[in-house]
Amino acid sequence: VLGGISTNLLFSAFESWMTTEHRHRGFPDAWLARTYSAASIGNGTMAILAGIIAQVLEDKLGHIGPFQGAIALTALAVVMVTRWEENYGEEHAGDHSKSSLYHQFTEGWKATLTDSHIWRIGMTQSLSEGAMYTFVFMWVPTLLSMEPEGGVPAGAIFSALMMAVTIGG
Repeated sequence: VLGGISTNLLFSAFESWMTTEHRHRGFPDAWLARTYSAASIGNGTMAILAGIIAQVLEDKLGHIGPFQGAIALTALAVVMVTRWEENYGEEHAGDHSKSSLYHQFTEGWKATLTDSHIWRIGMTQSLSEGAMYTFVFMWVPTLLSMEPEGGVPAGAIFSALMMAVTIGG
């Protein structure tokens, strides 16, 4: 459940930030579709590259190698984030009594419970994410249970899976 919530927040937070920043800089709204398409392809490409790098790190440093690489990249991300200019979204003049987190949360629940379209799309998303998480948690143990000689090249397999996702949509 927490994984699904965090994945949803991860993608929706970026999309909200991107749309606001795009408009703030005065770019045409028509460019957003191309921007999101390029971001999706870039995301897939980075996932493929991450799998390859993880495989190389595992081959050179053992099972702990990919985790050591993640620590180095996290340190790099911290340095980059400290230099990032924050985007707090669009502010509107007027009544801010309805902008509290509690008010937004209760209004969101009311909308979800009263509009079957929201409820159905939420259930569809939940079931899709549930199937995806089941696969994510089970693919390595399933391959390991076959006891392949020399182990499982998890990074290479991950890259192949990410290539399929990137090509397929």
